[in-house]
Amino acid sequence: MYKTKKLKNGLTIIAEEIPYLKSIAMGVWIKAGIKTEEGYVDGVSHFIEHMMFKGTKSRTSKKLVAEIENLGGVINAFTGRECTCYYVRLLDEHLDKGIDILSDMILNSKFDEKDIEKEKSVIIEELKMYEDSPEDLAYDILLEKVYNNKGIGKNILGNRESINSMNRNSILEYFKKFYVPKNAVISICGNFNFEDTVEKLEKSFYKWNGEKPDFENVQNEIFTPTIIKKEKEYEQTNLAICFECSNIGSDSKDVYTLDIINNILGGSSTSRLFQKIREDEGLVYSIYSEQEFYQNKAELGIYASMSSENLEEVYKLIKKEINLFREKGITEEELKNSKEQLKGEFMLGMESNESRMETIGKSMLITGKVETMEDVVNGLNSITMEDINRVIDEVVNINKMGVCVVGKNIDCIEL
Repeated sequence: MYKTKKLKNGLTIIAEEIPYLKSIAMGVWIKAGIKTEEGYVDGVSHFIEHMMFKGTKSRTSKKLVAEIENLGGVINAFTGRECTCYYVRLLDEHLDKGIDILSDMILNSKFDEKDIEKEKSVIIEELKMYEDSPEDLAYDILLEKVYNNKGIGKNILGNRESINSMNRNSILEYFKKFYVPKNAVISICGNFNFEDTVEKLEKSFYKWNGEKPDFENVQNEIFTPTIIKKEKEYEQTNLAICFECSNIGSDSKDVYTLDIINNILGGSSTSRLFQKIREDEGLVYSIYSEQEFYQNKAELGIYASMSSENLEEVYKLIKKEINLFREKGITEEELKNSKEQLKGEFMLGMESNESRMETIGKSMLITGKVETMEDVVNGLNSITMEDINRVIDEVVNINKMGVCVVGKNIDCIEL
């Protein structure tokens, strides 16, 4: 059972006690990502994530990490399109150290100008590494074009120009607005006592204050179907496709409907795309679909990599499967099997306290609530063929999709 508590400064705690474990996973979640950067420097959320590890008033950068790693623990962070998370995973006996380190980072990070200048080079190297990743590059180029480089269509890292323009004032302006307790959630899972831990968190974070930011400037991105080709010297050609799910946000019942549709289309090794294009035709090694949920919308995406001479045939077969999906829907057996697959995957994924911490933390931050395992199982079981057909009709349409191809010698290929 999840327990929640709102501290005096407005910080929300959500926790799950799992007494048979010997560890804890704890994360501080901030509702700040590329989607909240309208009017600020692109990539500032991700830049702040880096700067939070550059030292505090009492700890050097090395000491911040060493105090956790010397105990056999893990400390890390990640930035998404809607939120940023700083987390630790430790033996339960070292919970106090985890709280101390995370609170020190949030409350006392220095944002030293010399560190900011050095980190620009680090992040530009990260950007180069990302540009050498065919899968990431193809899908991010696609999002940038279909959303006209707005909101979730922006690159989380920013770009070379925005990274180089970053300065202490622009960073602190954004930090002071969004890094406030009323815009944050702490999630914790593992072996701990809830009441004792809440008391410790209250003592460690009581100096954290600030008003909840307004989100009036957050853009409502408009999806525009488009086809993009980008020449890149990769060994394989990379194809990314996406569909907008404009009425399916993180808090919608149709989250489960889209989960099932994705699973049958390309989300598993028994899916239609995998079986037809890889197993039957042998045209690709990698092909899959996946869904991504945001606060007010979702996406259904398809990715495949292949030799350039196979691109047209793969693209034709994908469109054929999409049209079959739209014209004939799915079978009752597919619906039944997919529900069981998804329930099993969810439960197995929740065997990890880190996965549980991430699931409940992000959900509480974005939707203000958390679903139990029973809620998820009941949600999947409640989906009917009518739900499936309705969402397929709304979403899966070759005339309303974005397409991006990245590879060499692709200009002459017709899509």
